[in-house]
Parts: sequence; structure tokens; C-alpha cells
Amino acid sequence: MEAAIRRVLSRGQFILGPEVARFEEEFARFCRVSHGVGLASGTDALELALRGLKIGPGDLVATVSFTFLSTADAIRKVGAQPLFVDIDPATYTMDPAHLELLLKRMPASRRRRIRALLPVHLYGHPCDMGALGRIARREGWPVVEDCAQAHGAEWGSKRVGGFGQIGCFSFYPTKNLGALGDGGMAVTSSGALADRLRMLRFQGRKGKDLQLFDGLNSRLDELQAAILRVKLPSLDGWTRSRRRLAGLYAEGLRSLPVQLPVEAAGARHVYHLFCIQATRREDLRKWLARRGIGTGIHYAIPVHRQPLYRSGESRPLPLPVTERVSRRILSLPLFPEMTAGEVTRVCRAVTEQFSRR
Repeated sequence: MEAAIRRVLSRGQFILGPEVARFEEEFARFCRVSHGVGLASGTDALELALRGLKIGPGDLVATVSFTFLSTADAIRKVGAQPLFVDIDPATYTMDPAHLELLLKRMPASRRRRIRALLPVHLYGHPCDMGALGRIARREGWPVVEDCAQAHGAEWGSKRVGGFGQIGCFSFYPTKNLGALGDGGMAVTSSGALADRLRMLRFQGRKGKDLQLFDGLNSRLDELQAAILRVKLPSLDGWTRSRRRLAGLYAEGLRSLPVQLPVEAAGARHVYHLFCIQATRREDLRKWLARRGIGTGIHYAIPVHRQPLYRSGESRPLPLPVTERVSRRILSLPLFPEMTAGEVTRVCRAVTEQFSRR
């Protein structure tokens, strides 16, 4: 990485130079699509994807509440409103059956306002893109995939980012492929969409002087692209390590009264996070903290419970699975360099806490 940074410094070109162009090609190839457009963040990727598909005021976008705020915020930033769908209780991704139920219950006039589907490949597990894709095709919706936590995850023979019109990735430092700062990318197999996204990231400009539409100033910089190019060849190996560690966790915790992550048939989970469900989450979290084991909660407050979304059109129908999971979910330590002994230590501490009850 230091050599890559020196290469950029010696060249003196820091915005939209050769490192970005090459990384766009390399990451698109990794995702098995045709085009990549480097952006300043994963959040911007989502917003620009919706702008690129001409989603705007008065439109609804079907998505989930059990996700990071950026997913729904991107919808609001283009003037549309999120339509919240419940999640599958095992994979924590959008439940196609609940989406069908929502559509049946909606007045036809409101149903016609749904202009796009935005599924989230949460924790590294891909959504059921077979079922969701069939619904989207039937309804005539474009699909924007939120792949921020799922670099390299697969459903069937395809990698996430290649199912919809646009796939959106984050390179925040904690992601499976992380920069040394913010960064993001939108990937697509449409040359026309890629061209539009490149203009949107450059304030809607075509060339230097001609502005065609509203856009953002959102560009992946050369330093981050150079760093990501160094790291990308290691990503598959890191994924194998994450999957191996997740298997050790599953073996060490299988006899306890916690719900473990699953890998649906046809899915390849990349374990951005290893999340369990526990009924007395705070007790377990405090117990682990006293033993020097950090944990996280992703996510304690679903988006639909945030003050910004409690009223108006964003107010959802009941989301019972989302509500239940948000009260019980707990992220245990997981990173590619973690050792088997460290996993054993965490499993032993969790076991000890349950043995005290």
C-alpha cells in the first residue's frame, strides 16, 4: 500500500486518474459485470443509482427497515419514500412473501407508485434474488442492490451486484474490502447507465462545461483506488478465512440457546458480520465486555423506528420479524486474521454466561 501511495504522489494526479479507472475495471470484473463507477461513498452510490434510474418525488421504493440508515436516506434524498418490507427470520434479508403480502394489501393507485426495488444483502448473506427478481420483472421495477456488506457474496452462479440494474458497494474501512477512508462504487452491465452515473458523480456534467442534470460531487479519489487495487486480490482469501471462522463459531455455539447465522440453499455467505440472536442480549454483552471481548449491535433501532420515519408515507405496516430481531441481535468478533484460539475463547465465554443461568 505504501508503494501504491507513493506511485500516486509521484504522478500528482489525485482525482479521476488511472488508478480509479483501473480499479473500476478490476472490481467490475470481480463482480462479473461490465462497468464500475467509483464514488465517494456507498451512500452516494445508492443515491446516484436512484437518480440514474430517474427515481424522484412522488415515487415509492420497496426496501427493508433492518439495515443501516444510508439505505433509506438515499431514497429520501432523491425525493422518494421508502416502502418497508419485513425480513426473513433466518437470513435477515428481504422476505419475498412479505413483499407479496404488501402488494396485495395496497390500493392499486399506491402500488403503481412503486418505482424500484432496493434489497439489502445484509451481514454478507445475499437476498433471495430468484424470488425478488421475479417480482421485480412482473411489476416492471428496476432493482438497485445494496451490496455494502456483501463483496463477493453469491446467489446461485452470480455474484451480488450483477442481479439488478445497478449494484452499490461501500469501501468504508471496516467492510470486507475496505479503503483507508471513505469510498464506494456502483456497478452495472449497462453502458448507458454507467455513462449517466459518471456524469452524475461530476455534478451532472458532460465534459467540462455542459451540465445536463442535477448530480453530486462524488468521486473515488486516486489514493483510495490505489490502496483498494492492492487489497482486491486478497479478498477471496479473506472471504475463505471468514467462512472458516464462522464454521468454528457455529460448531462452538451449536449447543447453546442462541440463533446462529444460516446459509440458505444456493447462497454463498461472506460473513461481513457474525450475528447471533440472544433473548437476554444485554446480559451477554456485559458479560463478554468484562472479559475483554467486544461486541456490536447491528441494528438496535430499525429505520422505521427512527424519528424521521415514524410518520407520513414511510410509516410501515407491522414488521414483526424486524422488531423481534432488532431486540435480540448481537455481533460477535470476526475478522480474517482472527485465530481459531480467539474464536474458542469467545465461544467459551458465551458458554460460561449461559451456564450461570
